[in-house]
Amino acid sequence: MELAHAALCVSDLDRAMRFYEALGFEETHRFTLDGVENVYLGQDGDPYLQLRYDDERTTPIAPSRADVDHVAFTVEDVDAQFDAAIDAGAAPVLEPTEIDAAGAYAAFVEDPDGYTLEFYRLQ
Repeated sequence: MELAHAALCVSDLDRAMRFYEALGFEETHRFTLDGVENVYLGQDGDPYLQLRYDDERTTPIAPSRADVDHVAFTVEDVDAQFDAAIDAGAAPVLEPTEIDAAGAYAAFVEDPDGYTLEFYRLQ
């Protein structure tokens, strides 16, 4: 079994697209189903994220780390990815640091809708 993608509801599709494209993602495909726009983003043609936008949604997007703690991405350069995310409008959660228990170097940011993203590389 292999994880295909994570689906995130977004409040502003254009803003979310600009943010994730600034992190190096590109649109792989999209479709609309029952009025909900679904845009898949990835790298090298492999989709990793599905952005879901419903312009008729009446409840706020309210990610909670109590329910979904974070979405993690392996990266070559944690510091550069962290800086790119901040430049694209992310809020810092944890600056790049060694996480000895996990044998990793990692950083965490919050995207424009409040989802926490982790960028890491194993040591």
